[in-house]
This record gives sequence, C-alpha cells and structure tokens, in this order.
Amino acid sequence: MKIIFYLCFFVSTVCGVRPLTLPKPTGLINNNHYIKSVSGREEGSLRNFHTINVLKINRGGSVIISKSKELHQFSRGGVATSAKSQDDKSTPSSFTPISRSEMPLFLSISFMMFLFIYVFTTVRDTKDTLVVSNCGAEAIPFLKLYGVMPCAFLFIMTYTKLSQSVGKKALFYLTLLPFFLFYAVFAFVLFPNRDVIHFVSDSTMAGSGVGKAAFSLLQYWSFSLYFIVSELWASAGVPLLFWQVANDVTPLTQAKRFYPLFAVIGNLAPIMSGKIMSYIVSLQKSSDDIGFGYTLKRLALIKSAICIGILTLYNVVYKLAPRQSNKSVETKNNKPQINVSRSEDKIEIKIKRESAKVDTVQKTPSKKPSLSESMKELSKSKELKAMFIMVFCYNTCIELTEVLWKGILRKTYSNKSAYMSYMAKFSQTVGFISLLLQISASAIIRKIGWRWSASLTPLVMCTLAVPFFVSVMLTNVGGSVRSVSLATALTIGTIQNIASKVTKYSLFDPCKEMAYIPLGPDAKTKGKAAVDVLGARLGRSMGSASQQVLVSFFGGGSILHCSPYLGAIYLLTIGYWMKAVRVLSRLFSETNETGDKKKN
Repeated sequence: MKIIFYLCFFVSTVCGVRPLTLPKPTGLINNNHYIKSVSGREEGSLRNFHTINVLKINRGGSVIISKSKELHQFSRGGVATSAKSQDDKSTPSSFTPISRSEMPLFLSISFMMFLFIYVFTTVRDTKDTLVVSNCGAEAIPFLKLYGVMPCAFLFIMTYTKLSQSVGKKALFYLTLLPFFLFYAVFAFVLFPNRDVIHFVSDSTMAGSGVGKAAFSLLQYWSFSLYFIVSELWASAGVPLLFWQVANDVTPLTQAKRFYPLFAVIGNLAPIMSGKIMSYIVSLQKSSDDIGFGYTLKRLALIKSAICIGILTLYNVVYKLAPRQSNKSVETKNNKPQINVSRSEDKIEIKIKRESAKVDTVQKTPSKKPSLSESMKELSKSKELKAMFIMVFCYNTCIELTEVLWKGILRKTYSNKSAYMSYMAKFSQTVGFISLLLQISASAIIRKIGWRWSASLTPLVMCTLAVPFFVSVMLTNVGGSVRSVSLATALTIGTIQNIASKVTKYSLFDPCKEMAYIPLGPDAKTKGKAAVDVLGARLGRSMGSASQQVLVSFFGGGSILHCSPYLGAIYLLTIGYWMKAVRVLSRLFSETNETGDKKKN
C-alpha cells in the first residue's frame, strides 16, 4: 500500500498534480440530501448542488471541484470562489453577446419589435399613397400642423389620464387596440363607401395652390383621418409602447448588448412588408380604386393577426423577465462556501450553500405623472431636454426632405398602385440596408463610443441632403430648360431618405434609448412620453409650419420651388442637433461614472 502511495506521489511531483481517489459517498447528492466527507462524517444539507464529477488537488494545496454546471476553485481552509464552466448557459458566447439563458427573452422582445415595425411600414406606405395621390404633397404640411399636432396633444392627455387610473397591462391594451380597430373599419367600411361619405368637389371653392391642397384634405376626410392615425402610430407604436416594455424588462447591463441587436430582427419587417405589399398589389385585377380597396382589406387582415401576436408576446415577455431576474439574483447571491482541511491520510470537505433570500414585499405602485408633471420634469432635467432636442431636430429634418421628395414622387407616379409599389420597394431597401448596418451597430457603438455613434445620423443625413436640395433647385420646374431631370432628383432624394431611416433605426434609436436607462425613475416615467411623442410631433409640426409659410409666400403653391429655403433651415437644425448630442454625451458619461463609483 505504501509502495502505491509513494508511486502516486512521484508521478504527481513530475506532473504537478496529486491525484487522489475518494471513496464514493453513501448518500444521494441532490436537493435536501446529505453529502458525506471523505472521513465519513455528515456535513449538513446541500441545496441546488449538482453531482461532483472530479476532485483534483493541485500542488500547493489548492483544490478544484468540477461539477456539471459550475466550477468552484478554492484554497485549503479558505472560502470557495465560483468560476463558470464552459457549458454555463449564463455566459455569452464569442459568436453573440446574448447567452443561452437570455435568448428566449431577447428573441421575444426582438420579434415584438418586428411586428411593431411591420405595421408602421405598412401604414406609412398606405397613408402616403392615399393623401399624396388625392391631395398632393403640398397638403401634408397643413395636415400635420392642423390635424396631427392637435390629435397628438389629445393622445398624450388621454394616455396620461389612463395611466393614472389603470394598470400597466390595461394601459398597453387600451393604447394598442384602438389603432388596429380603426384600420379594420377603414378597410371594410370607410374606403368601400368613399364616394358616399366624401364631400362633392367644387373647383370654385377649392381655388388653386395652397387653397386647393387645404380643401382637398376636407373633401377626402377619411384619407386625412387615416393619415393622422398612422402618424400617431409612428409616435406611439415603437417609441412609446415597445420601448416602454423593453426598458421595463431590460437592465442596463443587458441593454448595452440587447438594444443594438433588437433591430437585427426588427429591421426584417420593412423587407417583409415590402415583399408582401408588392405581392398583394400584383394580385389586383385592376389599378383603379376598386382594386386598391381589395389590397386594403388584405392588409387589414394581416394587421389583425399582428395585433394578436403583439398581445401574446407582451404576456410572454413579462413572464420571462421575472424568471431571468431571479436567475441573476440566484447566481449572484447563492454561492457555496466550501472549507477544506487536510491531514496526512484524509481530506475533509465541508460544503454549505444557503439559498438566496429574495425580498417578496410588493412595492407600492407610484402615482402616474400628469401631462403638466411630465413637462415640468422635462424642463428641469438636462438629459431629457437634450433628448427632446435630438428627437425634435430629427423629425424636423425628416419632414423638410420627405415632403419635397414625395412631391417629386407624385409627379413621377400619379397612379395609387404604382405609387404604393414604389413605396414597397423603398421599404424593402430600407429594411435590407438597416439589417446589414444593425448587425455591426453593436460593434460600432463599442468601438467609437456613444457620442460619435449618436452623431453619425445627423452627419449622414446632412451630407446627402445638400445635393438633394441642390438637384431639386436645378430642376427649374415650370421652365423650358432643366439642368437636372426629375428622375435624377428623385434618385438622390430616395438615397437620402433611405440613409436617414437606416441610420435612425440602427444607431439613433438605440443610442437614445440607452440614454434613458441611467436616469432616475421619475425622469423615465414623467419624461419619456413628452420626449418621444411631443418631441416628434413638435418637430414634424415645425417642419410643416416652415413649409406652409414658404409654399404660401415664396413657392407659388408648389413645394418644389422652396428647396433653397428648406436647405437653409435644414442646416440650421442639424447644428442644434449636434450640439444636443454633445451635451447629452457629457451628461451620459458623468451618470455612468457616478453609477460605477456607487457600485464599487
């Protein structure tokens, strides 16, 4: 026996490891059972502990116990420290920053974003087709200023009032369902009876130019209503409803990995929407309003199915989120304490694992903010004011270029079906390029930092907007000679609009939402609706008001004649946007540094 012992000792001296064979414990090793030490004495209850596979003692007395899901390393007589093994599901892989245990929650939130963006893309293309084809691009500024803006204030007041009287889930349902109900009613009731419910056209009342555009909005009031509801969905869908859910269930540590990747799946929606819309338009037996009505009905049925999907995913996400949170708490707090003592002929291991105590006391729900409280919080928070300016400036800029681009698009494609087909291809291109950029967005944010990532959107938009305004100015619409054709201006404008939306979805939105997370609960609750909804609507209204004044006094009733003035306003807005990014970057860095110091 001694010969075998000395032989093992010689081998361990050469190899640097002392192998030791332990007797098999007599008791079962699972919940509420006992594990016996090698000396034969029971050492207490062991909960949530997996069967020991290998016990290895390195030279110098350090001991490693390898288990099926954890690897605990400890020194003689000391307390164990936990190290993750290769098959630990909570560890992100090198291929993706999302771990296996986080994947169900991540995929559920991402697919919810997909559904929100799909509806947004579909209704955006449809509303533009209805209004631009019947009322002209010059009518859009009037509709946004006198229709969308008042309805946005009414929506915020209603939403704030509901948030004070109903729970979080009921608020989500009451905000979401009216949109889909309206789209179904429009497709199956309002549009089929458009000739009955719309006003009779009177050329003497309509006049020309601006007056004709304003009158046409009243004449086709159901189309105007569809446009208003769709504009509200653009502010209430992804910015408010989706990101509230995402911010509610995603901690900051996960947000830095999750948020840039949400749109990888979400930005497949424009591609799918464009493909499906192009296919549905191709099924039309005629290119008149009757064929277009069948297209609206098919799209409405798809929206109804998506509504059910969003509600299902909402419940799934909130069921997964507490489970994910509990796993993190258990991993952090439920560490085993292992003490080892060794003598010449035996090794004694004492293992103790205490279950983490979770505070089950329910917090008293805080009072939901009113609209005035949201505005007060916005006015006193530097971070929220900077975010408000960013959202305001983006929507102002996109309004200045979109309406001008749609004016050229209407001159090129006057038929509703042709117009919708072009918008469907436009959406496909936006989704495809957004997907490619979104795959690398997480690496871009980590590489160049938050400030430069947030600055890429205004820089790219400005770089492409300047040649677009110049090309429209050189078309010399109405004259006999054109230095630049409308087709060239349309191509440049399409590229600029694609770049604006791609950088917005891939970089602007994730950077903006990341800036919310370090803020206090009051700033998150009271300021988000004011920033995302009112900031967007005020920005759009500012762009619309500028266009309305320019069309009335300088454009002679046509938005295409106002490109030099629109370009000057555009550059001024970009300057304020870049300044807000710089201010928010400094505040965001200071907040993160303060949070890190508190943790340390």
